[in-house]
Amino acid sequence: MPVKETILLLGGTGFIGSNILNYILNEQSDNYKIVILSRGIEREIVSQRNIEFVSGDYADNKILAHLFSKWNFTKVIHCASSTIPLSSGNNFLDDINGNLIATIGLLEVMKENGCNYILYLSSGGAVYGETNLNSIPEIQICNPVSSYGVVKLTIENYLRLYQKQYGINYLILRVSNPFGKFHYSEKQGVINIAIRRALNHEMLDVWGDGSQSKDYIYVDDLVKIIFLLIERGIVNLTVNVGSGKKYQLNQIVEIIKVLLPELEIRYRDSKVTDVKDFCLDISFLQSLIKFEPTSIEKAIVETIKFERGDI
Repeated sequence: MPVKETILLLGGTGFIGSNILNYILNEQSDNYKIVILSRGIEREIVSQRNIEFVSGDYADNKILAHLFSKWNFTKVIHCASSTIPLSSGNNFLDDINGNLIATIGLLEVMKENGCNYILYLSSGGAVYGETNLNSIPEIQICNPVSSYGVVKLTIENYLRLYQKQYGINYLILRVSNPFGKFHYSEKQGVINIAIRRALNHEMLDVWGDGSQSKDYIYVDDLVKIIFLLIERGIVNLTVNVGSGKKYQLNQIVEIIKVLLPELEIRYRDSKVTDVKDFCLDISFLQSLIKFEPTSIEKAIVETIKFERGDI
């Protein structure tokens, strides 16, 4: 039976991209053909039916033009980023060229080839910045405190502009702090990193006093939400995606320590690029789809299994 759609997945070997692939292979294998364009290394998960891996940078328009001429893409899922909030301030031009200019180039290739749908994973905390609100709605004025957030917000605005001028439909997801399986970063993602430090009997550095509170979402929940929105045909909206609950970092540490008592922490001075407190208002998301977030305790147990190599 032919697949329903052919999707270009940018960043498919990264954390969220790998989970998207895993979900498709387990839940949607007959519905999608996936072409991954990634600078990362092809992993075992990629070598599967209906999955094609292409090594390269999506900032390279020649590669994009070749892929769009070879496959009739119906959708682009964009979860690639060359920076994180901390590193984005090291070189603003690299951040702009590697993410903003690259995404505009992608939109141009989409326009030329008649591909009229892009799902873009933005960032809740980085885009909104410090707000002093208990729960941040999508209508909140954005005030990013890092180049990463500025670039994400600018990309969002270009997506809206391309929709208005060229009819390319978008879905912007402002995601909170995802964690779970296929996470390998040592620089971003405190829950996975804390578990990894405990299992390796290494010290965890906490930036600040640990009282900062954030919204964390289990990556399995995030991916299910992505495909519920796709299947519902939701387009041309900006949607917060989180758990709707916030936890102090010290609370997260205590949950992990119950399961892994060997975890030790060291408090360090906070960083100006880090948004200290935020929780996303997910009432708009809940009006679009019905889902039940995984409890933080259960999600951490599952994440420990992954970090141990049990799954």
